[in-house]
Amino acid sequence: MRRKDREVTDPAAIRQILDSAKVMYMGLSDLGEPYVVPLNYGYTLEDGILTFYFHSSPAGRKMDILKENPAVFCTVAVEGGLKGEGGTACAYGYAFASVMGQGRATVLTDPNDKKTALDLLMAHQTGMGDFTYETISKVAVVRVTMESYTAKCNPQ
Repeated sequence: MRRKDREVTDPAAIRQILDSAKVMYMGLSDLGEPYVVPLNYGYTLEDGILTFYFHSSPAGRKMDILKENPAVFCTVAVEGGLKGEGGTACAYGYAFASVMGQGRATVLTDPNDKKTALDLLMAHQTGMGDFTYETISKVAVVRVTMESYTAKCNPQ
């Protein structure tokens, strides 16, 4: 990271970024061509290991790509807004916080693992837990284990 003064390493601060955002942008490589998709997510961050979870239709371009190449790059960002004032462009900046890194995607097949992952996703998105899932066998649930990640903040 070039701007070490903006690096976030405190796990509580990283969790705050992840809790504040609701959308993860996942980049994939489709035969060498980039493909980026926005996703709602749930996550765990335990002992420095970050894991994302998302759900999807089992069919479609995203799932086809993941079957061929499970390497992904994920970004979560929280906007803070424009800051600065003055007559020059360099007098301005933008406040934000982000977590980004590379990982590997795995499609979950065990119904209990899928329910746990969906509960994490729903808890993150709604603030509630312990849902009933009528179509758990028909939905794809994917775990992305982050191999490396960084967090950054440019405060307001």
